[in-house]
Amino acid sequence: MKQVQETKQMADIAARWITEGAESTGATTVNYSGTLYNVKGSTSDPYIGGTKWKPLLIHYGINSACYVTSPLPTKTGTSHPGFDVGGHMTPNTDGDVAIGGSCYLMPLCKWHNNTARDDTAFSHTNTLMLLLTGYMQGELAVSFMARLPSNEPFSLAYSSDGHWQHKNLSEPEATEIKTSGVSSNLLNCKLEHYVLLERNVQGDQTTYEVRSSHLPS
Repeated sequence: MKQVQETKQMADIAARWITEGAESTGATTVNYSGTLYNVKGSTSDPYIGGTKWKPLLIHYGINSACYVTSPLPTKTGTSHPGFDVGGHMTPNTDGDVAIGGSCYLMPLCKWHNNTARDDTAFSHTNTLMLLLTGYMQGELAVSFMARLPSNEPFSLAYSSDGHWQHKNLSEPEATEIKTSGVSSNLLNCKLEHYVLLERNVQGDQTTYEVRSSHLPS
C-alpha cells in the first residue's frame, strides 16, 4: 500500500513538472541554531517519507541522534532520541514553505516527526544540518535528489521492486530508456515506473524537462 502511495505521489509530481516546469535543487551543510518547526505537508506519511531522506543526511556526514532538546516526551519508551528520519524544518511559525523555497533537514525521532508536533517550537543544541533549496512542499526524497546538480545531462527517477531510486544518465543511456522504456536492461533491474528528466543549463540556472515517463494515470 505504501509503495502504491509513493508511486501515485510521484505521478502527481511528474504532472506538476510537465505543467509548471522544474528547477534544480541543492543541499548544503550549514549551521543553524534558531528555533525550528516541522514543515507541514512535507509528506502524507511523515515517518515513511522521512526514512527516505535519512540517507541524504548521512551522505553529508550528519548521523546523530534526534536533535531536539525541547520539548521532550514525558513518557518513557518513546522513539526519542533515535535518528529515525530526516525531518524537514523551517523557522516559519506556520510550518509553510513556498514552492521552490528553502528549508532545513535534520535528524529526528518518530515522536518529534509527527503531525501532533506541528506548530511546536523545537529547540536544539546540535546545529549542523542541511539547507535544502528548490524544495517543493510534499515532494519525495527521490524527486528532490533527481534534481541535484550533476555533470550528466539526464536524470532518471525510477522504481524497481517497489522502491524509488534515482540515477544520473548520459545521453546514450537516456536514449536507451526513451527507446526501450520499462523493457530496458540498462540498470540491470526490472523497471516498473520511471520519469526521465533532461537538464537544461543556462548560466547559473538549471531547469528540467520531462522527456519520457511510465507512470500510472
